[in-house]
Amino acid sequence: MAYAAFDPDLPPHLLAQLGDDDPAVRRIAVREVNDEFDSEGLAVYLRASRDAAAEVRLEAAQALEGIGARPAVESLLALLGDADAEVRRAAAASLSELRDGEGGPLLVAALASAEGVSRAAILGGLRKLREPAALAPAVESLRDPLAAVRREAVGVLAYLRDARAIEAIAERVDDPSPEVRRAATGALGFAGAEGLPVARAALLAALRDADWQVREEAAATLGKLLDPAAGEGLIDALLRDTYWEVRLKAANALGRLKARAAVPALLAALEHAVSNLRKEAANALEAIGDRSALPRLRRAAAEDPDLEVRKTAQRIVGAWQAGR
Repeated sequence: MAYAAFDPDLPPHLLAQLGDDDPAVRRIAVREVNDEFDSEGLAVYLRASRDAAAEVRLEAAQALEGIGARPAVESLLALLGDADAEVRRAAAASLSELRDGEGGPLLVAALASAEGVSRAAILGGLRKLREPAALAPAVESLRDPLAAVRREAVGVLAYLRDARAIEAIAERVDDPSPEVRRAATGALGFAGAEGLPVARAALLAALRDADWQVREEAAATLGKLLDPAAGEGLIDALLRDTYWEVRLKAANALGRLKARAAVPALLAALEHAVSNLRKEAANALEAIGDRSALPRLRRAAAEDPDLEVRKTAQRIVGAWQAGR
């Protein structure tokens, strides 16, 4: 195996194990190098990624996780085409952990010829790198037939936070895949003033999505955008959604918006069976600051069956009575 030629500074026992005829021994040696030397063992991982035994290549793929050096990215890209499915999955997972290094342009170039799950893995690697050159191929990937590719493309664009991508992301709120729709609703949270009308329209539509997790994400994102024009749609979600999780996010968003028009709906939410929603409604009323809610909050402070709700209401009532 000639590992000494790659890293002569390794301890002799590891060099011997890396050159052993038994692939199980070689795999354990690669793992030990990873445990003791981490990215300093790059030369070993690169060699192990070309090992004849799939179990050794698997260990190498895992050891290369997050290493952004160009040779490491090249090896992971090669392992995406490995004959062993487990090795391919490990390589994809390791690519998704990239955070810095020289790999961005290499991954962008690899997208041009990649297909299917390999394309999704490459986009996963690009996500946290914030590589500007990934903007155009990520937008193009939003139309890929594979949902996993579209989802990863949304992730790339969310990290890039480039306003030019807002319209393309908004279109994915109608994606056939609920996972892609959920990713798109979350990604619209970076819309600035220029992209706000497009983002708002898409998110208000998402509040009526068939999937409750998409609706939940839409409500949370509208709260982040701090767009007063979203108040009516959020009040409707708070009053009518069949999932308390969605109603909770709507209550939180209305509090962030300081939407006085939401006070009646929030007072109604103080009667909900789920204590988490009652507590969030109380917090939203505090954020809005409408003292007309004080009598109902006093009752919650004294009578709510949940201790956390009572404590929250007591804190708000005390602060308001003290003039804070």
